[in-house]
Amino acid sequence: MPRQLTVQWNFDELEDEILFTRAAIKADEDAADLLPMTDKWLGKIVPIRAADLETREHIAEVDGGRVVANGRFDIACVAFADALFAAVGKDRGSLRWLAFFVRSVTRFIRMALVDQVARVRGWLSSSKDPVLELHRAELDKRVTAADLAVVSTRGLAVGRGENWQRRAELAEDLTRERDGLHDALSGVARDKKLPRHWADLFFARERRTRPEPAGGGGGTTPT
Repeated sequence: MPRQLTVQWNFDELEDEILFTRAAIKADEDAADLLPMTDKWLGKIVPIRAADLETREHIAEVDGGRVVANGRFDIACVAFADALFAAVGKDRGSLRWLAFFVRSVTRFIRMALVDQVARVRGWLSSSKDPVLELHRAELDKRVTAADLAVVSTRGLAVGRGENWQRRAELAEDLTRERDGLHDALSGVARDKKLPRHWADLFFARERRTRPEPAGGGGGTTPT
């Protein structure tokens, strides 16, 4: 019996599995008439691969945007802290300083981004500190970008789930059709008095590591 294909198989592996089966069928005169059963298999992968790439591109954009937004947000917070620190005479015990930083600046910028966003929004909505006023425009710009990055990151779960479902359905569909081909090949074997294992010849039996091309790369493929 052909192996079950699963969502863990990458697209190259699925394609190689199909190519192997089609080549094997072409090579055997008793199986060649069944080749049309495989004609649409490669085509099934094309739209799912395209959707997968689109999803991964979106995830990369969100991840990259969050990293940059977080970094620029931290820079803005540190710039404000440096200016405030000078304004309070470098006194971390002053009430003016503690109104903004009850912990070290380093710990502040390492807190969860959503918490950091909430804290800075609180400053901007409630404080009229003259140093804050000088940094208000930059902090407002950076906190808005960081907040948007948080929201966008939360939204990735739906896209990831839909992409995973498409890939799972593809693997199930191809497995079902491969099983149907195996049944048809078994029928041919019975009619032509061929050994029972003949039908198994047309399906790769293991996945092996693909040799790395010059310059790097690599991957896995069934054989």
